[in-house]
Amino acid sequence: MADLDKGNIDPNVETNPSTLGLYTKCYAGLIMEGNDGKADFTIDDDGKSTLLRNIFNFNELPTDEAICWWSDGGLTDISYNKYNAATPTLKYLYYRLMSNISFENNFLNLDAAKEEDNTRYAEVRVIRAYNYFLMLDFFGDPAFVEKSSSESPYQAHTYNPKFEANKTYTRAELLQMGREFLFKWVEKELLEAEPDLLPAKPEKDTDADYGRIDKGACWLLLSRLYLNAGTYLNNDGQDNPYWDKALQYAENVIKSDYALFDDSRISETAKGNGYQPYDLLFMGDNGSNGASCEAILPLMQDGTMTQGYGGSLFYIAALWNDAMKSVTGKDAGTTENAWSGMRVRPSFLKVFFNNPSVVVKKEAKDIRKMNIDDRAIFWGKGNDKNDRTLELGENKSFFSGIVTPKWNNNYAEGGTPHDSKFVDTDFFLFRVAEAYLNAAEAEMHLNGEGSDKAKGYIDKLRDRAHAEKHSSYTLNDVLDERARELYCEGLRRTDLIRFNQYGGNKATYKWELKGGSDNGSNFDKTKNVYPLPSSEILANKNLTQIDGYGDTEN
Repeated sequence: MADLDKGNIDPNVETNPSTLGLYTKCYAGLIMEGNDGKADFTIDDDGKSTLLRNIFNFNELPTDEAICWWSDGGLTDISYNKYNAATPTLKYLYYRLMSNISFENNFLNLDAAKEEDNTRYAEVRVIRAYNYFLMLDFFGDPAFVEKSSSESPYQAHTYNPKFEANKTYTRAELLQMGREFLFKWVEKELLEAEPDLLPAKPEKDTDADYGRIDKGACWLLLSRLYLNAGTYLNNDGQDNPYWDKALQYAENVIKSDYALFDDSRISETAKGNGYQPYDLLFMGDNGSNGASCEAILPLMQDGTMTQGYGGSLFYIAALWNDAMKSVTGKDAGTTENAWSGMRVRPSFLKVFFNNPSVVVKKEAKDIRKMNIDDRAIFWGKGNDKNDRTLELGENKSFFSGIVTPKWNNNYAEGGTPHDSKFVDTDFFLFRVAEAYLNAAEAEMHLNGEGSDKAKGYIDKLRDRAHAEKHSSYTLNDVLDERARELYCEGLRRTDLIRFNQYGGNKATYKWELKGGSDNGSNFDKTKNVYPLPSSEILANKNLTQIDGYGDTEN
């Protein structure tokens, strides 16, 4: 997959062009706006259709790790946990997932697809399983389709063997049956695909198989699925019968050829340019600077070949303005550096700083010099016209709240980006660091918070970040370590739900503007899943709205 347009094709295998086209479309759906340069469905802004952008909007904005002051598409409603079935951006997430699944179904339904290359066939099964995993996580009981058809799809719960069509169920019961079905279905797809996948092996962007799904990606997705089994099966993230499986598949990754990118792997050139290993994971040359040893599934970006506004560019542009600089004092490496939208909330900063106000008026390079944690990549300055505050206030400005220049398009080892506007920064959708965190959490549940093995996994990450190691760790420490390592990478909402700290009366953690109130307030646990978009409910009589929401909203 070194060339997204061509894929990795064995010259000795005769390949049907239509099969090849669908194969590349399945990968493109993870990061591109559409397969012809336009969105695959009707939308006012093609960039808003992209999966990565929607993962940020729905897994980061409603949490402590991010907030947006833009009002378009209901982004502030999402930030305040006030979303409903009519929230405009919600349908973009749903349509993107359904569009991706339709391409994957089309490929998998072709007899020639498996006959030509059962490895590529297995890869697409994993991609489809990932899209349905997101459906499970976001919606719980979405429409479910395995075959290409012109008929309106039925909901996932109708495929659960427990479902009886002539019985009456509450919406909560239907939601739970849908979750159970999708959990088992995603698990089955991944387990059946795994034997036919490429070996777990890191690549650089000059290697033919860079960007392809291999056994490592399958293992980490299985670990993520099992880690959240309590949420999906018991509606309680801590009541999980699959901790052992979450640990097993995380350790499969840890024991593989993949590795944390740490001090032993960074080049002298990058070090001489002022970078630490964590920085290189999010830079324009991350496919070639050595950091890809950690990239279990890199989604490829090239400023000349994969142009768009919803992939890695979004993670730079939406989190930067033109006054900001990187940890080495460089600009964003792209002229799209001033969307000025997303900030982090003060409560999140407490995982790094006892007193978050210390970052106010400081540049990223100044915060780095504090030698607290290399992952603390923040910008606390304003510009010539505006001071920046720690507090969010009424969330009316980009200067209310601290920002992060974690992503940029610069080259750690020197060199010039391929384009001045669009970026080369690959997005590492699955990283080895997550496997260490999954393993530590599962191990603590199985063998106690005093587990030496769990401590060892966390220490590895803190060593890489040059952060002080602790004598022991708790499960709450694991949640905080996940925030430090993975912030703004699209996992926070899922993590908070698993720890019962998102919706519901068990949640003791309140962050600024949680639930829409200044100091944060709890909201009902039904908000742990999103509603089906009103447009889908109106268009498909086979669908029942998710528990906790009105059928449609204005």
